[in-house]
Amino acid sequence: MDNSQRSFTQHGDKKTRILEAARYIFAENGYEKTTMLQIAKAADVATGTIYEYFENKEVLFFSIAAERYEVFDKELKIHLSGIKSAFDRIRKYIWFYLYFFQKDPVYSELWLLNIRVNKRLNDTISYPWIRQSGEEIMAMLKAGQAEGIIRKDVDLYVVRHMIIGSLEHLVTHWLLKGKVYDMLPFSEKISDLVIEAIRMKPAPGTTLQP
Repeated sequence: MDNSQRSFTQHGDKKTRILEAARYIFAENGYEKTTMLQIAKAADVATGTIYEYFENKEVLFFSIAAERYEVFDKELKIHLSGIKSAFDRIRKYIWFYLYFFQKDPVYSELWLLNIRVNKRLNDTISYPWIRQSGEEIMAMLKAGQAEGIIRKDVDLYVVRHMIIGSLEHLVTHWLLKGKVYDMLPFSEKISDLVIEAIRMKPAPGTTLQP
């Protein structure tokens, strides 16, 4: 179905409907070919109503990522609840990232193939959420150093980029290959590689957490 003709009236209040409609239509048509009129029709609102919530099309476009990252953050906190070990939290983060993007392929395509590569991203409403996600990983890594299970000589910023970069690359490959395979089995493999690279090596005759 052409998403410009699809109804999103079941998605709650007007702002939510606008964001949901925009997510699908931007993903289907691309930024340049999407019009506010198309989004308004799909969300069942007047075009002027969109401007009550979003200054222009660009703000709406980047607001989608901000809204999705807010959802990501809330769900991630639930999944991390009760998990104490830094390595277990890192494993859960990697699994959840793949799970979140696999269950929402429309947003995955919009985010990684359109928004993420936009030169203006760091100046938009989306950027604080992106930074927060990175800071969540940094907090896990610093906690691991405090636990004594992550080496002190590791550059945590490089490790953070390594984790995010590998996940973004995997999801992008999944999208470009037509979303024909399950990404979740890769979670354990990525986790093992990351943890093995940064873990404190046990002294002779002792063991550390795997």
